[in-house]
Amino acid sequence: MAIVQISRITQRKGLAVDLPQPLAGAELGWATDERKLYIGNGTLADGAPVIGNTEVLTEFSDVLSFATAYTYQGQSASYVAQTGLTPSTPVSQSLQSRLDSDAIITDFGATGNGSLDGSGTDVTANINNALYQLYCRQVNPQIRRTLYFPAGVYIISDTLEIPPYCNLQGDGPESTIFYFYVPTWTSTIAYASGVLVYDSVSLTYYRSVAAVPAGQVVVANPTYWTATTLPEYIFRTADSLQQTGANIGTNGALPPGFLSMSGMKFMTNQTHDGCLIQGAQDCAFESVNIAGPKTTATLTTSGDNTACVRFDTTAAIVCQDIVWNHGSFSGMVYGVKTAEQIESVTISNGSFDTLFQGLYLGETPSPAVGPTGVRVVQNFFDNIYGEGIVIENVGNNCSGYNSFYDVGNHFLGTANPATPVIDINGLNNVSIGDMFERTTQYASDLHPRIKLNNLNGIALGQNVSNIVFYQLNSAGATPYNYANQLSLGTYQRVSGIRDDLTVSGSAQTLFTFDADYIAAVKIDYTIVTDNNNAVRTGTYTIVRSTSDSTGALASSDTGVQNSATGVTFSESENGSTGEISWKYTTTSSGTINYSVTKLA
Repeated sequence: MAIVQISRITQRKGLAVDLPQPLAGAELGWATDERKLYIGNGTLADGAPVIGNTEVLTEFSDVLSFATAYTYQGQSASYVAQTGLTPSTPVSQSLQSRLDSDAIITDFGATGNGSLDGSGTDVTANINNALYQLYCRQVNPQIRRTLYFPAGVYIISDTLEIPPYCNLQGDGPESTIFYFYVPTWTSTIAYASGVLVYDSVSLTYYRSVAAVPAGQVVVANPTYWTATTLPEYIFRTADSLQQTGANIGTNGALPPGFLSMSGMKFMTNQTHDGCLIQGAQDCAFESVNIAGPKTTATLTTSGDNTACVRFDTTAAIVCQDIVWNHGSFSGMVYGVKTAEQIESVTISNGSFDTLFQGLYLGETPSPAVGPTGVRVVQNFFDNIYGEGIVIENVGNNCSGYNSFYDVGNHFLGTANPATPVIDINGLNNVSIGDMFERTTQYASDLHPRIKLNNLNGIALGQNVSNIVFYQLNSAGATPYNYANQLSLGTYQRVSGIRDDLTVSGSAQTLFTFDADYIAAVKIDYTIVTDNNNAVRTGTYTIVRSTSDSTGALASSDTGVQNSATGVTFSESENGSTGEISWKYTTTSSGTINYSVTKLA
């Protein structure tokens, strides 16, 4: 029909429920309570497709409610994705439903607007509220969403309580950073409500209970502040009602666990623990870093007893099936420390750096059960004051294929060993394929690479100690860094060694060992000469003397040969150093392959 000129616009206003349905054609209606504007469609005779009112979009309109037919396209260069089972039945959903498929922390008011100087908005309450809304309000799995934290620094001042079934994702551990920051109180600045501060005069923590204006000279003023304690952790696992500690599982809550966290870093400027995994099962941490404030200058003692990761098993739930991959632990006394009963925990492909000790399992006296099934594999250890790994009075744990650099040297370098690199003081533990910067030259019985403490642990790898091998038979040359051996409790066998036998006017040294720590050795050997292919094989045994004096050694040789090789073995003891040397003379050049075993 033709356009009809309206000489006068009619309008109505009132509550939304009182607006006529419909308004007259082209009549405007203002819903004062909802602040929405409507216009009458007119009659069918006027050409309106339906009788009713049409909302005119304003800033208060729910725009997403109008987008009711979103269809995924996934456009590429040549086609649009078919979402339905047939081309004629595409799958559609509302735009609101599509956007709600994922959640972003900014939806809950938390922005990563902080910086590493501690400035920025404290978003602890926002994050804990987001966790509650997404994972705790109902047990229905349909409400759970991946919660995304965009890159930024999120300032927090209280423990984040991680409920079960959550999936938290960041943009990477050096991009998405949670900074537990506590400033030192000063009267010259204002504080928002809920801020935690430290008073350096009274050595007390205070949390603001209201917005604090600048100029409040008394931090103990109860109008603005309440005394409190430093929270123990940056984050911890919680049950489905975000209950922790003794309250886990009460009020019908589901236990902690079944969670995933990835691509984020947790750091603190305070002396407390990084995280507590309590009563949790089936947890995955991928590229999650934890960093404390300590440096090598403050990590020469374990007095502060802080740990990047701790475990706590409740009476009803044993912590088990935990994987921490590609993470880093630094700036605290321990990287990981626990004596709790935990089972099947894997820490892999990570970094332990700038710590007093790396990983500590068990304690003295022996725990009732303690950790079992812990696997520490393919990690990097460096700048650690004491041991990289300690296993104390617990069993069935494994260290494998880790790399140890400046570890156990009291931060003085590898030429100054002070502790073992790995100290295994419990039954049925294993070290396989671990690698060490510490050379055999500096690996003594007091400071070995791997100390088994005369128990039945197994070490397969670089663990030769108190034996010095000489390359090319020259005792005056630099010792050869043979390191690989098999250690089965107190039984140790060095990997087989091949060396040249050379004709000389004096006895040549093959290796020496320290009789202060080794009472006897057996050497399995095979000799092959160059000129006539004579072969001799056997076992040579050396027993130290009854005192540090020469000439009282005992030895035997069980060699069998097909022809005379011209090789004669001998041994001698240095009375001042306690070193025993195994030597040879020969009338024919050739080769010797030998392996040393010892039991004491």
